[in-house]
Order: sequence, then C-alpha cells, then structure tokens
Amino acid sequence: MVPEPLRPLRSNALPSAFCVVVAERRLLKNLAYHLLGSVDAAEHAVQATYTVWYTMPDHKQDGVESPFTWLLGMLVQICIGLLESSPTQAAGHNAAHVL
Repeated sequence: MVPEPLRPLRSNALPSAFCVVVAERRLLKNLAYHLLGSVDAAEHAVQATYTVWYTMPDHKQDGVESPFTWLLGMLVQICIGLLESSPTQAAGHNAAHVL
C-alpha cells in the first residue's frame, strides 16, 4: 500500500481556526462578565476554565462530545465558586487568588 501524499493546508485554515477560538473566548468572557459583574473577575474565570481544559489528559478531552458546551459548564461552575467564596472579590476586587 502506497501512502497518500501529504496535502498542503488550505491558505485560510489557520486564520479560520484562530477566529473560532477568539469568538469562543469572547462568548465565554461575556458570560462570565454577566455572571460576575467585573471584567477582571471574568478574565480570571475564563483563564481558569481554559487551564482546567488544557491540563486535562488527552483521553478525557477526547471523550468530551462538545468542547464548547463543556467549557460553558466549567465556566459557570467556576463563576458560582467565585460568587460563593467571596461575592466582593467576585465583583472585581482581586479575584485572582480565589482559585
């Protein structure tokens, strides 16, 4: 069996994937902002969400049917945790150390 030759990437493949990631992040940050009421706390929650995702073993990531839905669920859990642990900090007063 002769292997198939490698096909070059489409010229628009990377920008398209990048646009999807940027749009996804924007949606997550908007949701976090609406839940927490602070840009800084929202940024922290989104970063914490991606940290959980990217530190998850590959076999677990592969088992996630819809990564965006998983990210939304994790983000909501993190936001609830921030609000329960300290509503004042979740509202933007240095929420970085909560998680």
